[in-house]
Amino acid sequence: MDDYNRREFIRTSLPGFLGLTLALPGITAMATRANGKEGRLDQSKKINWDAFLEGVAKESARQHLDDWNELAYVKKVQAIASQLRLDDPVLLEAFKKAEVGIGDGSIDFDRLEKQKDFQISYLQFEKGEKIRHHDHPGMTGVLLCATGELVTENYTLLDEELDESKELKESGGQGAEGEEIAVKRVLLKGAGRTVLKKGGTANLTSKQRNIHRVEARKLSQIIDVFAPPYNRERGAATKWFTVDEERYRGRKGVYEAVLG
Repeated sequence: MDDYNRREFIRTSLPGFLGLTLALPGITAMATRANGKEGRLDQSKKINWDAFLEGVAKESARQHLDDWNELAYVKKVQAIASQLRLDDPVLLEAFKKAEVGIGDGSIDFDRLEKQKDFQISYLQFEKGEKIRHHDHPGMTGVLLCATGELVTENYTLLDEELDESKELKESGGQGAEGEEIAVKRVLLKGAGRTVLKKGGTANLTSKQRNIHRVEARKLSQIIDVFAPPYNRERGAATKWFTVDEERYRGRKGVYEAVLG
């Protein structure tokens, strides 16, 4: 059975696969079945793209259950991602396709997979390129560094209301130049700074570490796994933040941020 047919078989019989995997011992069983024509894992214990998809599908399907635990989920997906063969043909094809974007001054993006419960995206950063502080409303995420080196900074939104402040609008946007506008302010708790190299992973849940920024130290490719997947509502709800790097009123690890 060729690769295309194997993947379609996995997708179209997902409920059956989920039922079977509940009785099998985790990643090894998933990889053995998805790598069926080899019949077993290779000596490196790495899994191919089909096994990776099956593992993510199995874990993300649990989000509909009452005992869904986001932190346990992202840690399981991190474990699965750490076993993915980074020389898998699916990834090599994505890397090759993104080569045309090198030097264009923007982050290159491609969606590798989208299913009912999750989506997997590919991003390519050149040295110094970054995505500023933003959130992923109602979503969990796992980031896998496939090549290069990146720095991630994560924050957790604190449930503390701050009064809106007033600023003068300098230019652009709605309203006349010089108009006074309301500025939404929030407090964030720093949740860690991580340097990711090839094979490294990071995570966020809908409540913890959900706000983050990413910056590349060199040409880098990353794989993002989000559950649930993006849709129009979740995309529209994304917020951007400008973070004051000074501690808020001397509180350790707490920072003020302005939305927008």
